[in-house]
Amino acid sequence: MRLGIDIDGTIKQTQRAAVEVYNQFLKRSVRLEDVKTFHLDEAYGLTPKEGARLWRKLEPKIYRLGVPLENAAEALNELAQEGHEIFFITARPGMKHITEITKEWLTRYRFPFNGENLFMGSQDKAAVAKRLGVELFFEDAPFHLDRLTAAGVPTVIVDAVYNRDYPKPLPRIKSWREGVELVREWARRRSTYFLSK
Repeated sequence: MRLGIDIDGTIKQTQRAAVEVYNQFLKRSVRLEDVKTFHLDEAYGLTPKEGARLWRKLEPKIYRLGVPLENAAEALNELAQEGHEIFFITARPGMKHITEITKEWLTRYRFPFNGENLFMGSQDKAAVAKRLGVELFFEDAPFHLDRLTAAGVPTVIVDAVYNRDYPKPLPRIKSWREGVELVREWARRRSTYFLSK
């Protein structure tokens, strides 16, 4: 199967890194558990415009700093070894320095990144997923979940505080071990469907 994998919040603990960097920069002591929304603006008392400007300024440091979600690299390598194709599809801007930071991070943490399967600047992840023939997409951000499901891309929610009230009844994983089992089950059902036709 062809799997679409978001990066921030899906395989990487980006929000934890962002809180650390924001606290250092703003000399604050906000705790990760105080952040209930996808963007950090509310927790830091910023307007959306101020928040967007600050994120842009600090994002290289945030992207370098964060560590993977538990078992994310192992799980994706396992799925790749089983023959699934992995595509990293992220809305991170495709600027050269951000792309280099992202490639370096995927390599450092030994994700199944081959130099060709990273798609930066994917504001419309659904369009990229459709173009690549993605059969199952893993995502955490409500905005992107909306776009993916509206386009008919089968999507799995990677659990986070800010998506627990997501209204659509999508499959949800709380760990990447669950993700591996879900992909295997999805692939089994798909092959059973084709065999029965």
